[in-house]
Amino acid sequence: LLGISMAGLAEAMQLGTRLGMEPSVLSDVINASSGRCWSSEKYSPCPGVMEGVPSSRDYAGGFATDLMLKDLGLAAAAARDTGSPLPMGGAAQSLYAMLSTQGHGRLDFSAVYRLLQRRT
Repeated sequence: LLGISMAGLAEAMQLGTRLGMEPSVLSDVINASSGRCWSSEKYSPCPGVMEGVPSSRDYAGGFATDLMLKDLGLAAAAARDTGSPLPMGGAAQSLYAMLSTQGHGRLDFSAVYRLLQRRT
């Protein structure tokens, strides 16, 4: 669930910043609305929004992308075993797989923001 919510937050933050919003203002809006979640309150993927989180340290430390990818793979396997659809999990798994394939598997999983920033 955390991998999905982080990917969603990263997507919202990159869209808002591309529309001209200041990241800290956008973060405040998200946290004052129904978009608020643990990632938005405690672990922003957008550099410069929060102190002491991996995004403020060029995504060093934290929970590695490769570990998030492993966990999403375990969820996908359980879903296959039970015949359960996981469309959001699959989408998140694809994003983290791209990040890992590009050589960023050791970065914190919030680096998915960086991946989305670079995609056009």
